[in-house]
Amino acid sequence: SSTFFPPAPRACARIPQRPRRRRAEAMAPKVATARRPASASASAVALALVGTACLLWSPAFVGLTSNGAAAQGAAQRTRLSAVMDPSGLSPGGPVVAYSDALASAAASQGESVPVTKDVMKVKSLFKDTAFLNELQFIVNNPTVSLVGKASGMVELMQPLESTVLPKFVTFLAKKKRLQALQPVVEEYMSALYESQNIMPVRVKSAQPLTEEQKEAIKEKMKAKLGASDIKLVCQIEPTLIAGLTVEYGFVDPEQLGTPTSGEDMSMKTYLEKAALDQGVVATAGI
Repeated sequence: SSTFFPPAPRACARIPQRPRRRRAEAMAPKVATARRPASASASAVALALVGTACLLWSPAFVGLTSNGAAAQGAAQRTRLSAVMDPSGLSPGGPVVAYSDALASAAASQGESVPVTKDVMKVKSLFKDTAFLNELQFIVNNPTVSLVGKASGMVELMQPLESTVLPKFVTFLAKKKRLQALQPVVEEYMSALYESQNIMPVRVKSAQPLTEEQKEAIKEKMKAKLGASDIKLVCQIEPTLIAGLTVEYGFVDPEQLGTPTSGEDMSMKTYLEKAALDQGVVATAGI
């Protein structure tokens, strides 16, 4: 039998290998780069930070200029208009402008008194349910133009004493401001009371007042309120037993709504306070 011997392994030449770092450097593209000094890098970073700060704070810098101040003022006025606008029109803008235009037209035509009476009537009509129901059929008709709707409104408001107010309603329609008629007439009356310094005063008495008593109340309220004239409204209230009550400082000077001040000099209140001082809660009446 023969014995099998495996062939002897050949001697292999060992291939020297480069370190991995050197191989990565050899495979990387050859780009000529220059190492920047540390001072240059620090300057670039500082410049970038300054530029970012300028971008972030640029609105504050703009506000220091005159144009920036004007822009901020305009923005502030816009915000105020939005807050003060309960009717869709700013009380400091179109409402006042159209109210002044109506007053100027009335004065130029010599119809200040008739226009004021018509404005008072229109203002009261806007609180009338029957008038508002009929008005809905006019203003909500899509087949009628704005000028046609204005004509229908004027016809529904008749009779009117002036010639200025009907033309003014048509003017509002042409300006597409017909829905502003109610706030305009309200502003007209408020401005009238303020410009002429007229203060409304309501007096309730158990008995009708004489003319001398009314004049005396007017003079006392003029001195008390510093008004040039007093619009005195007298009402009979028998439950007061005797004496009177005085109310003034109305939020709505035309409709005499919500008085902010008053004095009670009635016998009814006197008797109730006297009973309360004795520990008795009573309601005086006749």
